[in-house]
Amino acid sequence: MPVAALALTAAGVCGTISATSSEASPPAGSAAASPVATGAPAVPAAFAAAAPGAATAAAPAPTPLPGGRPRFVVSMIGGSFNAYWVRLAEYTFTPGTGGTGTVRQTYWMWYQNHFTGDARRNKVSTGYVTSGCRATCTVRTPRGFQPGAAPMGTLTGRYRFDRFGRVVVEWPGRRTEAWQVRSSHGALARMTLHHTSLGGLAGDALGSTASFSTGATRDEVAGTVLTGVQRVASYGDGGRYPVRTSAWDTNVVGPMQRCGGPGSGAACLFRTDAGWRTAIVVPRGLGRRAFWQNQLQGSDGDRGACFGPGGGHTVALLQAIDDNGRFAGFVGAEASLNGRSRHNAVVGEIILT
Repeated sequence: MPVAALALTAAGVCGTISATSSEASPPAGSAAASPVATGAPAVPAAFAAAAPGAATAAAPAPTPLPGGRPRFVVSMIGGSFNAYWVRLAEYTFTPGTGGTGTVRQTYWMWYQNHFTGDARRNKVSTGYVTSGCRATCTVRTPRGFQPGAAPMGTLTGRYRFDRFGRVVVEWPGRRTEAWQVRSSHGALARMTLHHTSLGGLAGDALGSTASFSTGATRDEVAGTVLTGVQRVASYGDGGRYPVRTSAWDTNVVGPMQRCGGPGSGAACLFRTDAGWRTAIVVPRGLGRRAFWQNQLQGSDGDRGACFGPGGGHTVALLQAIDDNGRFAGFVGAEASLNGRSRHNAVVGEIILT
């Protein structure tokens, strides 16, 4: 990937020599008087003595980390009418020198217009169920995010700061994105997408010093009030993005009901306003990954039966863990892909803190 070269200029060291010599000048024509005879120009003794120490230049300062944090969980939505996409990623920033550092992302990505099959293929089981809740339902997630599935790709690029303080990331192929650091106080940093050459329309990033292998427990998530924003694009629904932007609150009716037993990692929340239930699964041993299925069960009129494989909204989540190892929220990507007809291919970008 071409990256603009940054020229480093080492300043020369100047000195003033004022000395008188009591030694007699060598005779004209002698070897000491002729630089040509020695094969090198004559060097004043004072310079020769000072050269070893004076030649050492100060090392360039390392490139700062965005918001002072090396690791961010990231969500982004982009594209155009009936061809929107969502991306969920983990970014690792490594300081460099000369104003440029290295960034690596591991990502998952879903498209409205690039998938095959219906919901049975694209909304897959996580292996977790909501035992102990009102009904025992299978919790599903977008295909490719389930336990045992590897990330869909990795990229390595460069980052720098522009004159406005934005973090400019350059990926291979001259693809760029710029992030605005919104806050870096406390134990968590937050960035929002400013612009990108990739067609991205909105994005959020939450960063800290915590390792990506560090995840929250079920009880930490269940006991946390989360609010945020959901940006959704539904297939065939109007010609503008976003089709819908809404505030989201995972605690609309009180604390989450813990279900599934101590080892399952499942935490459930009943959404009594619509009669449809939401399940969030916080698995063990999967780092920051978590699974969220909305509209897991039918309404009370349906006797609360679990939806089949085609029902509900499936959202892939990455947990935000702060510098102190505490759960701080989620970034998420909805990919509810059933068919390319109105409302049957929904993608969305979510941030909850």
